Amino acid sequence: MKLANSLRINSIFIRVYLHMLLAMLLVVVLALGAVSLINHVRLEQYREELASGTFYLLSKGWLQQPPEQRAEWLSGTAHLLELDLSLVHIDDTELDIWQQTRLTEHRVLLLDDGDENELVAYRYLNSETGLLVKALIPRLSEQHARASVQLLQQTLEESGVSVAEILSDRKKQFFYELNLVDIASIELGRLERQQLSEGEIVLSFSNGGRSVTAYAGFTDHQLLQVGPVELFDPYPVMLMSAIAFIALLLSGSGVYFSVRILEQRLQKVEQAASRIAAGHLSTRVRVEGDDFVAQLAKAFNSMTKQVQELLRTQQEMIHAVSHELRTPVARIRFGMQMIEDMVDDSFTQKQLKGIDSDIQELDELVDEILTYARLGQESLDLHYEHGRVLSLIEDVVKGLQVLKPELTLEVKHLNPSQGDDAEIEIRYFQRAVQNLVSNACRYAQTTVRVNCYVEADSLRVDVEDDGPGIPESDWERVFTPFSRLDDSRTRDTGGYGLGLSIVRRITYWHQGSAMVEQSDDLGGARFSLIFPRFRSETTS
Repeated sequence: MKLANSLRINSIFIRVYLHMLLAMLLVVVLALGAVSLINHVRLEQYREELASGTFYLLSKGWLQQPPEQRAEWLSGTAHLLELDLSLVHIDDTELDIWQQTRLTEHRVLLLDDGDENELVAYRYLNSETGLLVKALIPRLSEQHARASVQLLQQTLEESGVSVAEILSDRKKQFFYELNLVDIASIELGRLERQQLSEGEIVLSFSNGGRSVTAYAGFTDHQLLQVGPVELFDPYPVMLMSAIAFIALLLSGSGVYFSVRILEQRLQKVEQAASRIAAGHLSTRVRVEGDDFVAQLAKAFNSMTKQVQELLRTQQEMIHAVSHELRTPVARIRFGMQMIEDMVDDSFTQKQLKGIDSDIQELDELVDEILTYARLGQESLDLHYEHGRVLSLIEDVVKGLQVLKPELTLEVKHLNPSQGDDAEIEIRYFQRAVQNLVSNACRYAQTTVRVNCYVEADSLRVDVEDDGPGIPESDWERVFTPFSRLDDSRTRDTGGYGLGLSIVRRITYWHQGSAMVEQSDDLGGARFSLIFPRFRSETTS
């Protein structure tokens, strides 16, 4: 059985670990998918930003040409850029509404042509006539970069507007810097300066080869600077950090919510266990699903049901035995009384009185057992009513004072300004006080004191004596049924071991508690009863 339970528990934890592993793998897959998707979007945006300036210059240069020279100019530009350029009408394309909207915003539209190394680019030349320039871009190369700078240089030289006006408009069409700089302010090598003097375009790489800047001659003392243009980095540090943070956040959130749900379900089991420990044996845990918590709930309910059946059987047996004992005890007592009336011998009379005392003790034991069994039921019909606590305690103490005239029994109300009324079950409340005072009288040397302390919402009754006290290690054990701290069963100090157990059950039905500690004033034991002063509306 132990091996089977161990294997079952191990299989449960293996399933939990597999679920967590699958969740982590799912987060990793989602993170990789997010990286791929984000890089795809970034790459498209990067390509569009690079092509935007070139196609803006192409459109501007085409509009500057006389109509009869536009075809020849477009052919020369295509040769310069090493691109396949053609003119198409918007109606002859298969572009959707979203793509056409992007074109009307004077943006470059880049589309995949089915070949991973080739793109198709569109841009309006004249939005009023619907004329587009279409370009097939096989791949980006250094020649394209040089040709784009050359096209910019050519446009600046051929345009009728000033250079400052062209450069001021760069932020709308170019996503990289365009500036006129003094040639003396640029750190270039001898070979690069010679290339510039011969009219060539010079490319300068910087930042560890991750960015490029192009220079072209403009005047004798000025250069046209294009860039720096950052090269595409598919895995930038900030992007990867953000994705790692999001993945960690998602996985952490998943683990948190999983553990939180598991914790809430286990809390229900804990609450049920607490209710059962308080005596509510009919409590059951709701079974949900078929995981290890559900199996724990099933095992818990099965255990509770078995304990409930065992206790019910025990209580029924105690009731039956106690009731059955009453009849023969009554017959024995009746017979003893008849014998006492018939016998005059003093020795026999003494023995008969001893037997009668034993019968009385047996009768009291049966009464204690019945009371304990009655208070141990799952439901008990008690009648709570308002009563004067101090007068009830004084009645109990006066009755016991007659039996113990050698002891001093005191009753004190520590805060009379608060009154002494409370909502209690009077009969059982007096029974609890009587058990505590009787127990104190059994061990006290001279004094037993009962202190009553009433607050706005609670009631406390302390019964203390000047006896030997109780060791701290036995403070909880004294409330166990049939538990005794000594082995004596004399009529002076002996008992049945049920008095304090009955007290604790009475405090339970009053929604209170009973405890024991050392008396600071008298030095012996101090038993305390703590009740709510008034009953709550709902009592479980």
